[in-house]
Amino acid sequence: MKTFIQVIFLLLWFCAFPVFGTENTPFFVWNILWTGSWYKSINTPDGEFPATEDIFNGGTLYNRGNLSLGFPSLDSSLRFLVTDKRELPLVENDTKAGFNPGLGVYHHGSGSRLLYGVQSYFGLPARINNIWLRSVPYVESRQPSSRDLKPEPAARDNSEFYLYLGLPYNVLPGFDAFATFTLDNDQDPTFGGGISWYAMGPVIRLEGFYSGKELAPRNSSTWFSASPPLPERDFNIYALALLFHLPQAAFATDWAWSETYAWGEGLYGNFSLRLGHRPWRLSLAGDGVGGRFADRSGAITNTGFRLAARGERFWPRSGLLRIQGSVRSSGLEEPFDRGSFSAYYRPSAPTATQRRESTALIRFTRASLSLGRDARNKDKAADTLNALTAFNIGPFSTVYTFTLSNKSKLTNEAGSLFQYPLLETFESYKVGGEVIWRAPNLQLGNIVSAGTFELRTRLGYMVRAEKDPILDFSVNCSFRPGRWGRVSLRVASTDFPEKWNYTLNWRFEHRM
Repeated sequence: MKTFIQVIFLLLWFCAFPVFGTENTPFFVWNILWTGSWYKSINTPDGEFPATEDIFNGGTLYNRGNLSLGFPSLDSSLRFLVTDKRELPLVENDTKAGFNPGLGVYHHGSGSRLLYGVQSYFGLPARINNIWLRSVPYVESRQPSSRDLKPEPAARDNSEFYLYLGLPYNVLPGFDAFATFTLDNDQDPTFGGGISWYAMGPVIRLEGFYSGKELAPRNSSTWFSASPPLPERDFNIYALALLFHLPQAAFATDWAWSETYAWGEGLYGNFSLRLGHRPWRLSLAGDGVGGRFADRSGAITNTGFRLAARGERFWPRSGLLRIQGSVRSSGLEEPFDRGSFSAYYRPSAPTATQRRESTALIRFTRASLSLGRDARNKDKAADTLNALTAFNIGPFSTVYTFTLSNKSKLTNEAGSLFQYPLLETFESYKVGGEVIWRAPNLQLGNIVSAGTFELRTRLGYMVRAEKDPILDFSVNCSFRPGRWGRVSLRVASTDFPEKWNYTLNWRFEHRM
């Protein structure tokens, strides 16, 4: 195993890095990043402010350190990443602790990389995993398949080897290709690859993916569990992705088929279509699961079908109107029982001349409205409404929110999502407001910039049926010392004055 990794490393280093820079290009550059956060939650049933020692005793510490060494003359870089999670105070047998070092070698001209550590994945492998937890895969959200070191620490993550070999951009102009190989701690491999052609105007991309592994046995959580116990079993998944892209139109689709011993076979497919680009754009998307499909990790995925549509109008200087909606059912021939609708509007930002000449104290900045219904239980269908509006008032930015939740009893006819409720029961509503103030750039003397300061305060009030109302508020202050860091402190009460939490975040980076 060690010899195999060494061979791959040498191939990546000597074969993928043939292009050298000019004499004026520095041979070695570096940057250091240290970022982390500390979180503490406190309950005070008597409503008294906690003692000072209780505020700092305990909590969860997250840390991430990153060292990147660049070699511009080789068009490559070397990256060391360490993530760490600890419970405070420190104990020997911390089941929630996680220490994950990572190493990456990158060639920027081809995208090639060799990684070891906990990783985040993108593109086709990500779209066929945790399907119903992800948003509908519109064309705009389809990334090419790749991986990188994961920046968030977690106790249960496992390190993996990942090799990505891409064709250098200047070898075959208008043509691109890549191949990937992954090996996890159980020596289970995955393979992927793809080709792209963009010489004549349209972009055509075809990708493939395969994973095979032996899944661990699964026991039922209870004696009457609906999920049966399963032994160790072989698992295989195959996937294909196709993308056709033009400036004014695009189409994409994914298909995945899985086979799991002692469980069965299943199929997943999705599609997305985009018409127009700017100033108008219409997007359609849908996906569905049939049979006994298991996703990329081997987890069982429930059957279902989902459709979504989105219309957008763009204006200069970030102006946007977006209207979108989605519906979902438990199967292709089943009635839709979940759905959502939302609208968002953001006017164009004023020009510098308009800012200087304007005498208005209040300026509208954005607004949104969303509606949702979950009617899987027709006797207790959950309806939600969320509204947001924001204004700039002098030097302050303000955001106002409103949320309403109801339970509805619907008819037993098909298509319950669109039924008028026979009976509505109030659940809760919540109003909130946030005020943001950003201080002008602070100066030390007439030359050195000391950084920027931001203060955010939020106040919310929730009224609940047959329960006491909840008052919550938070204060968040952050300071950016120049360009090399950021420190912020957030103090919040989720149920004033009984529940408190404190979060301290820091980020420091130095480049050379």
